[in-house]
Amino acid sequence: MIIFGTRTKVLTNKSQSAAGNCDYCGTAQSLLAYRQIKYFHIFWIPIFPYSAQIITICNHCKKLSYQSEINPQTLQSLSPGTVRKTPIGYFAGLMLIGLLVAAIVIAGISGAKKKEKYLKDPKVGDVYELSYAKDGKTMRTLYRIANLTTDSVTFEINDYEADSRKGLRKLREQHSNSYSEKQKVSRTELEDMKSKIASIERL
Repeated sequence: MIIFGTRTKVLTNKSQSAAGNCDYCGTAQSLLAYRQIKYFHIFWIPIFPYSAQIITICNHCKKLSYQSEINPQTLQSLSPGTVRKTPIGYFAGLMLIGLLVAAIVIAGISGAKKKEKYLKDPKVGDVYELSYAKDGKTMRTLYRIANLTTDSVTFEINDYEADSRKGLRKLREQHSNSYSEKQKVSRTELEDMKSKIASIERL
């Protein structure tokens, strides 16, 4: 079960210097200013803040005021450092997502380069993951190179097929040596098959 939602956090300040006079009770130099943020989280990991505002609390009457209620002069008088900025940790989820996307892109580029390299120089034992349409579904199976000549490539075709990536992983685990049918293709036909080849593994 994925636990997600929103939370509110009032950031503490290292400096407790007064932000101004309280308009409610009239006490001079009694206001303390803070930043309040609201953020989205998944499994209690902050993903990103979607709202931030300054709030003030009177140290005398304890009156809480939100940014829209605070005297504009008081807001303008706040010196840099009086109110904490939103810590970078509250963007942790976005950074993790960015790293994950970057890793996927890099892996995709690396896999594409490896596929091109192996297609140009096939070896006996290379295992090709092929995808194809069947009965309105995208099916997957494995082709293994059994023999090579100057002009042709002979594949052994796995006896099983899968309709998902998860199913293909199970196929690899349970039927990695279940090959009975063979198919011979020319080097030109192999190049034409490139769009159906998802990956090539070389032992």
